[in-house]
Amino acid sequence: MSKWKWEQPISEEIFFQKYGLFNEENVEEVFKGVASEVSSKEIEAKKWEEIFYNELIQGRLMPAGRILANARPNSPMKNYNNCFTIDIEDSMEGIYSSLTEDAKISKMGGGVGFDISKLRPKGAPLSSGGESSGVISFLRIFDQSAKTIMTGGQRRAAHIALLDISHPEIEDFITAKKGDKNKELTQFNISVKVTDDFINAVKNDKDWDLTFDNKVYKTVKAKELYNKLAKNAYFNNEPGIFYSDTVNRYNNGYWNFNMDRCNPCGELVMPAYSLCCLSALNLVKFVSKPFSDNPTFNFKDFEKSIEIAVRFLDNILDITEYPLKKIEDFSKLWRRIGLGFTGLGDVFAMLKIPYGSKESLILSEKIGKTLRDATYSASSDLALEKGTFPSFDRDKYLDGEFIKQLPDWLREKIKKQGMRNVQLNTIAPTGTTSLSMGQNCSSGVEPIFSLSYNRTVRTGNGDETKTENVSDYAWRLYKSIFNTEEKPDYFTTTMDIDPYKSIDVQAIFQKYIDHSISKTLNLPPGTSYEEYQKLFMYAYDNGLKGFTTFNPEGSMKGILEYNDKQKTVTRRVAPERPVELPCKIHRVKSGNKSFLVIVGLLNGSLYEIFVIDDPKEEINLDTDKKTLVRKSDKGKYDLIFSNGSKTIRLKDFTNRYDSIDASLARMISMSLRHGTPLQFIVSQLQKDTHFTAVERSISRVLKSYIKDGEEVVTSEGFCPECNEKLAFRDGCMTCVSCGYSKCS
Repeated sequence: MSKWKWEQPISEEIFFQKYGLFNEENVEEVFKGVASEVSSKEIEAKKWEEIFYNELIQGRLMPAGRILANARPNSPMKNYNNCFTIDIEDSMEGIYSSLTEDAKISKMGGGVGFDISKLRPKGAPLSSGGESSGVISFLRIFDQSAKTIMTGGQRRAAHIALLDISHPEIEDFITAKKGDKNKELTQFNISVKVTDDFINAVKNDKDWDLTFDNKVYKTVKAKELYNKLAKNAYFNNEPGIFYSDTVNRYNNGYWNFNMDRCNPCGELVMPAYSLCCLSALNLVKFVSKPFSDNPTFNFKDFEKSIEIAVRFLDNILDITEYPLKKIEDFSKLWRRIGLGFTGLGDVFAMLKIPYGSKESLILSEKIGKTLRDATYSASSDLALEKGTFPSFDRDKYLDGEFIKQLPDWLREKIKKQGMRNVQLNTIAPTGTTSLSMGQNCSSGVEPIFSLSYNRTVRTGNGDETKTENVSDYAWRLYKSIFNTEEKPDYFTTTMDIDPYKSIDVQAIFQKYIDHSISKTLNLPPGTSYEEYQKLFMYAYDNGLKGFTTFNPEGSMKGILEYNDKQKTVTRRVAPERPVELPCKIHRVKSGNKSFLVIVGLLNGSLYEIFVIDDPKEEINLDTDKKTLVRKSDKGKYDLIFSNGSKTIRLKDFTNRYDSIDASLARMISMSLRHGTPLQFIVSQLQKDTHFTAVERSISRVLKSYIKDGEEVVTSEGFCPECNEKLAFRDGCMTCVSCGYSKCS
């Protein structure tokens, strides 16, 4: 009988569906098989089998999916690594050779990442005559191949393609994917390689050359290209950002290669023909007395588990089968591994610390530093025991920017003993392992997604999915202790957290992580495009190596959904109304009745309107004269105008000459004050099936204030086809780029 207790059905179901592939009856059998296989090359194999098994059964060590699924002594599928990178050369032979490599990796159950910046752009001449069909056309071939091949018989291959920000086809690449709108490149994530020079060009509003093979194909404004990138990511949740100069600044193998690509989730930045050898430590297992008056994080036990996990991952490199000889050779020369953690959001809650608070940043700093130092120390000890990685160059390694930041005692240790692994740390998303083996602890470095939510999972029957309710690990623990559904303030979830604070947490850990961090910044509903642009730059300025976001109001559905998810809109604060506003008066007629439409202007823009019965029987207002509307009291307005040599003040004119359309005028005024474009107000007025003469007259008055060619500058004013700006031309909302038009 199993001693492992499943806390909710979905965790057990997912675990055995994904990892219990050898007819194991319980968790212990799975872990014994993994421990036996991973320890098989050790001199003291039985000793390490027991140690590895203990880490697994205690839930501290969570190997990546391919290890849990495949690592058994009798496994026919000996691939124990999740993802790989390949290269693509700029020739037909090179492209199709890479396609074959890609297919071999996918067949073994691995994801694939590559950089397509070497490929010539669309329209570039070919040596054999003719023109290139471009990078996107070749991506479609890889995409179709990925759709055809089931990786390891279970899932379709995950891919990521990166393109440099200076490539001539970058604009098409940025806008290639529009989520559920066009379902393009569905097996690919796409990311743009952004350089320091480009960011500086954006900040200084400079031109940017799009070049290939030393030829300038086009020059654009850097800021406009940046806006296109940010806009497509905001509306369609892709592309992501790969800050290439930041990545290579901390490349431990800088003297031999550039880290110019990554795996599909982005947590490992690597050169071509590398792999992802991954595991995570479950941080919740190192918390003592959770939710008490004195909860603590046990750093000594954390360090011990780190030491064991480094050996565990290093062994994987010697027992796994490799899909390509090039990957095997390169991996054994450098012995790259990726140890990270999961459960951070739950740990903050268990220690009664809100995610993103000052206390959480202090704890993050200590966890990150402990992970880095203990990992590098363990690898150095392994180098003494088993030998350094073959490409180790002591002087060059110690001169690396990341290594220079290590404490003196650790640098001295590396100088004497060397290193077993070139780079060692990452933070992966750990979605499935956190849900199953982690009993739905929070994933990776992410905050708690929600205390409970619906998750879409595959049934194992082709593309068929189902939705199940899931509750968070720490929340279940809290409820079991206190027997209450009342949520304390320190239980912060994704939608509770200021996006800037979420970036701050990631930035703290990135200082101590030699690879990268896979984190998706979930935007709070209602985040405006203008706010999003600032987040884009904030991520770069704070040293992130990559940046990926998810807008719940974008064009791509998420895997996780809130139970109480609601559609929200951006709220804009109206500018304060001065006591006096200049206005213009328009006289309109409805049948035999005359009305006045009085339009108030703030800094030349429409701010409010009033609709009143025409008081010409009492006093004849000259609509050509300058007029003011003065607010005399709450809800009371005076009209001040000239009549000959006299200045006349018409007190409380809105009540004195009240119109049945006054309520409509107030609603229009509210829309104007809060920034709704005139084009949309006019369009809504004209949609009314009970359109009255007064409404028609009001819409004509408002329409006269729209300048031909005027762009809609709010985040709602973008083309539904290509997301470029819309402008008002000849009575129609017209896209400035693709020509889409909608007439009012």
